[in-house]
Amino acid sequence: MQPLQCAECKAQVLVQKNSWEHTAVQWNDQARARCIEIADEREFGRREGRPGSPRKQCGALTASIIAAAKAGDIEIFDETPVPKPIIDDNEPVPAPFH
Repeated sequence: MQPLQCAECKAQVLVQKNSWEHTAVQWNDQARARCIEIADEREFGRREGRPGSPRKQCGALTASIIAAAKAGDIEIFDETPVPKPIIDDNEPVPAPFH
């Protein structure tokens, strides 16, 4: 994982860009405290995900990650696009487990 600083709030997280479609982000307490979008949730009570976790996505951090990837500042392990899922509508749907 590589350190990356958000261009908006300067929170520093660890990022691993496995592909253009998949990014892993590791937050720490200092980054959570600096993130404007997380602070808004704490102040106004809007929350998604499990208690104590950062929001599922921070728009400013996402933009910073994309910009860093395009600039070559963070490594993308596999730049091959992920193919669209192949779904055969003719296959029967499996019965749920009981």
